[in-house]
Amino acid sequence: MLQEQNSRLLIQLEQDLEHLSFQNYEPLEKLTSALKLIRQALSKLKEFIRNHPFKDAQEQIKFFKYVKPSFYQWQIYHTELYTIETGFPFDDTGKQIDYLNQELHYFERFFQQYAFLYQYFKLDADDLDNIYFISGESIQSVLLPEVPEVNPGFATSCDYLFSKFKAFEKLKAWVIEKLLYLKKNPASPLQLANDPDEMKWTGDTINLAEIGIGIYHTKQLNNGTATLSEIFRWLEEKLQVKIGIPSKRLSELRRRKRLSRTKYLDEMKENVVLKLDKDDEFEATR
Repeated sequence: MLQEQNSRLLIQLEQDLEHLSFQNYEPLEKLTSALKLIRQALSKLKEFIRNHPFKDAQEQIKFFKYVKPSFYQWQIYHTELYTIETGFPFDDTGKQIDYLNQELHYFERFFQQYAFLYQYFKLDADDLDNIYFISGESIQSVLLPEVPEVNPGFATSCDYLFSKFKAFEKLKAWVIEKLLYLKKNPASPLQLANDPDEMKWTGDTINLAEIGIGIYHTKQLNNGTATLSEIFRWLEEKLQVKIGIPSKRLSELRRRKRLSRTKYLDEMKENVVLKLDKDDEFEATR
């Protein structure tokens, strides 16, 4: 029952945060909304634990080692991401690269500072779990960070640190992704705002050709009067990519033998249906 409740609550939180990420909010508004969702989830989690005490030490260890950090990581993640985004330099690729490298160094330094416990986290070791993840156990050690909140009965020596490890790994991946983009596009500074005009197609161009051909044959633009060539040029301009000559792209699709002629459109449909089916399953268990 505990595992099922926690799983449903975490899925709902992450779905809500994902939906929030698509909204065109200012950074502070997005942070405030995210923290509200996270604190509501943590409050429900705490209330459930209060009403359903742990059966034994192993259940308590599992909760504070894996479950709570899976929730609390998002509070750390969104707070740190807000700080990164609001300090991000604009219109200068060199300054952006320097800034992101500093952030990367900050995360690496944190992992080095708590090297022993970070390795314990990465290896999923369990030798010291009875000390680290049992509520009420006190450890006086420079290996542990100062915990920002005191919450008797809902905190252990290491659950906050494990939450921070999880959040910082996600943030590190975010920073590396931005750095890779800047190194591949040195003349194009990053714009972190959600501006549709700054979208860039990064997949295979044949996939975008399938989309363009699908739009043309379903007559969804300009009441069906837009030509395939016009649709290709429009997609190229908006998504900063060269698709190629429409007739050649059509020939590529016709020549497909082992692959479906509409492989990408089929993949899109499959993934959308899978997402909707998962949402239906989740709603059915609520």
